Amino acid sequence: MDKPGRPLGLSIAIIISLMLYTLLPFAQVIFMLSLRQQFQTIEFLEAGGAIGGDLKGLQDLNLLLPVLNGVIFLVVAVLAWRGGSRLIRPVFVLSVVLITMVTILLTVRAMGIPPSAQAGLDSATAAVDTLLEARIIASVLIALYVIWYANRGPARAFYRGYYLPDPADAQPSPRSTGDTLS
Repeated sequence: MDKPGRPLGLSIAIIISLMLYTLLPFAQVIFMLSLRQQFQTIEFLEAGGAIGGDLKGLQDLNLLLPVLNGVIFLVVAVLAWRGGSRLIRPVFVLSVVLITMVTILLTVRAMGIPPSAQAGLDSATAAVDTLLEARIIASVLIALYVIWYANRGPARAFYRGYYLPDPADAQPSPRSTGDTLS
């Protein structure tokens, strides 16, 4: 019996979850570090003004959590892609669920912080809230898709390493047919 191949739906689930839980956080951290670097290079003007600034509230610990989650999920996603162990399927699903819950928690917390006049008000506040809502919706939909597809028969067979025998091909036992041995 041949080893089952990775189903297309499982490949899609791994790739989109990898993009959402690894590549997007890495891109956000790179963007924030780049922005912080740009703000730290302040140019002083001859008239006494300055161009530049500082990102308040952006601490290295806030950047470490997404990177750490991304690296851990990258390892889990690579193992889920390879499919060498039966145990990786529940680990993959559990990691998607946990990271989705953390993402939702942090996003809701960020949405609950009202803009302050000291930090400055801008017209992007409504756009940021809309993007945060879209991130929650995308996280939930991707998590549901991963849970659904990872528990389907083809994905279970891929992680198990073999197909289950077809019940129609099984030979009936003498007890189930009522025949007696003589």
